[in-house]
Amino acid sequence: MIEFVYKEKTKETDTTPKLELPKNVRQIGEPEESRKIYIEDYVVTYLKRFAKEEPLGSRLAVLLGNAERRGGIPYLFIRSAVALKELEYSEGGIPFTDEVWAGVYSAIKEYFPVQDILGWFLSVPGYPMELDPGIAKIHINCFGGADKVLLAAEPTDWDEDFFAYENGRLTRQKGYYIFYERNEAMQRFMIETGDGESIDAKEQFEDRAIQSFRAIVQEKKEYSGQKRVMTFLYTASTFLVMVVLVIGITLINNYEKMEGLEMALGDLTQTIKSQNGRETAAGFTASLDAEPSPEDSSASGSPAAEAQETPEAQETPETQETPEAQETPEAPESPEPPEASGTPEIPEAPEAQETPESSEALEASDASEPQEAAASSGSAVPESYTVQEGDTLLSISRRIYGRDDQIGAICSLNGIEDSDHILAGQKLLLP
Repeated sequence: MIEFVYKEKTKETDTTPKLELPKNVRQIGEPEESRKIYIEDYVVTYLKRFAKEEPLGSRLAVLLGNAERRGGIPYLFIRSAVALKELEYSEGGIPFTDEVWAGVYSAIKEYFPVQDILGWFLSVPGYPMELDPGIAKIHINCFGGADKVLLAAEPTDWDEDFFAYENGRLTRQKGYYIFYERNEAMQRFMIETGDGESIDAKEQFEDRAIQSFRAIVQEKKEYSGQKRVMTFLYTASTFLVMVVLVIGITLINNYEKMEGLEMALGDLTQTIKSQNGRETAAGFTASLDAEPSPEDSSASGSPAAEAQETPEAQETPETQETPEAQETPEAPESPEPPEASGTPEIPEAPEAQETPESSEALEASDASEPQEAAASSGSAVPESYTVQEGDTLLSISRRIYGRDDQIGAICSLNGIEDSDHILAGQKLLLP
């Protein structure tokens, strides 16, 4: 009888390298905290096909892989399986003979030289069911140890469970993990040990495990890409919201500052315009109220001479419309020359000799304000006025009409909304 030694690791040292778990895994059920079982997807595919070859009978296989312990917890990594096609389970037990073990060790040596026996596989119709004591006895005699398990399954529907020997009996494990890797050793074993199929035909066999692995990797890549895009969009949206808030706050503050500055400038402009208007009106009134000095009178001579030397004064509307000038009919008539004289004498200006009232009216007209003269005759008001430097509507109303109540009419006629805002050179229509 062939004897074999089970390699159980019961002692850990600090020099043990860190345990690396498979990255691509799929959880089945709720794995036990006291034992972690990992089985490679190729092995699951291989055992399913092997069990379905005899759906009405039993099938057995030996599970191979590696076992490690971390923190007192055994980690089992099942990477291969060797089918025992000549064995069947019966009430009398399972005849694990020397020839059977010789075949198992021969396959391990050829295909899986670095792997150990981690348990066995049993497929029986009608599972799940309570395992009879004979199965527990076989497990203890042939696969004893804390790092050995039994995988029991139903061949048709593939209802499977892992069992481990605990407290004197086989205990069902609540869950396990399926992991995915290339597992070239198991692929070669599956191809070269096919029942009557050539290696070429086996190489064309649809590798479901590889497809599942690639599908899972692709899904993870797509999910990772979507997650990165969502993270970027979330970050960008947050940044844009912050920028909009900052811009909004800045605009509100600037608007308030600009509004305050505009009000201050408006008040300052109003004050300056009011001061300029008062100064202009005061200067204009002073110029109108000023009387001619005695020197000017002496230089110009008598009123009659002034009247003779300045015909423009006689032609002004003020002189023509003076009541005294209209009541002296002598002005247009000249005296007849005496017959005794050979050379007629040039008579003096009738206004100067006969109508002293006309001279006085002329002086009063020169000293009076032009506004009063314009107000006394509607025909004297011009149709328009060109704004001069320093003019205001108040000064223009006083100058043209001699009163202050025409500002509103001027603004209405010219469409001026701000009565204090006129420009030099601007042409105003006068009502």
